[in-house]
Amino acid sequence: MPRTAKLPAPVQEKQSAGPSARSRAGTKPDADAGQVRVLARGLFILRAFTPRNDWLSNQEIAAKTSLPRPTVSRLTTNLTGLGYLSYSTASRKYRLGTSALALGFSALANIDIRVLARPLLQRLADQEDAPVVLASRDGMAMVCNEVCHSSKSIFTLRVNVGSRLVLPYSAMGLALLGAMTPEERDEALRLINRSFRKNWGELQKLIHASVEQYQRCGFCTTLETLESGINGIAVAVDTPGAPHSFTIGLAGPSFRFPVARLESDLGPKLLAIRRDLEARLAELLPGAGETR
Repeated sequence: MPRTAKLPAPVQEKQSAGPSARSRAGTKPDADAGQVRVLARGLFILRAFTPRNDWLSNQEIAAKTSLPRPTVSRLTTNLTGLGYLSYSTASRKYRLGTSALALGFSALANIDIRVLARPLLQRLADQEDAPVVLASRDGMAMVCNEVCHSSKSIFTLRVNVGSRLVLPYSAMGLALLGAMTPEERDEALRLINRSFRKNWGELQKLIHASVEQYQRCGFCTTLETLESGINGIAVAVDTPGAPHSFTIGLAGPSFRFPVARLESDLGPKLLAIRRDLEARLAELLPGAGETR
């Protein structure tokens, strides 16, 4: 079998509760105005980040938004606590967090990446007589969002839409780690270490080799790490404003997909699908900027 695997309350600024601020309905106009102002400033901060989602310091954010640095410092702390920003202790900088990226995914709801990807995945599945999967990360798992099987296949990997594959053992999870920035990867490695402490020594070597392969080739291969007798390969896909938010992978029997064939044949095919899919997304959202 394949290996499968409360946000804090918002901090609100103190507002005057004096009787003069109350309307007949019992509302607080001054407080409401203050909360709207805080919300607007928080949105200004989130908009300071480009589609490439580079790391920014409080000083850089203040310069981009023209907000006072103390205000920026207070809001970035709150936004980090809520998951809208991620903080790097090494660089003392911020970037968009998972909650902010979730908002971007909501905006992409009318442009379903699965719909765009499906014909590309199905074509490869039919060509190679193997399942091809589009997946995204959820904690320590890669969740299968779309799975295409060959109509003529006599081999079926036990993976379907909704299946959860263990991130550090799957080609798709390793490709995701390879595509991450060093800061993102360090945070992910801390979580992997905590979740798979008994196997950390083995996983550390596997991840190091996979990251090196991804940075050299643009894809990751796995040899029987997810299931005995099954090899796999995967690439990461960027969506506008959300780098490496999805991965595409293919898996099949090791005798049909030895490492040499994965690297020389399947790797270039997956890279071509990635380029095609990213180009289609960029055409549909031309204002989103570069994805890579």
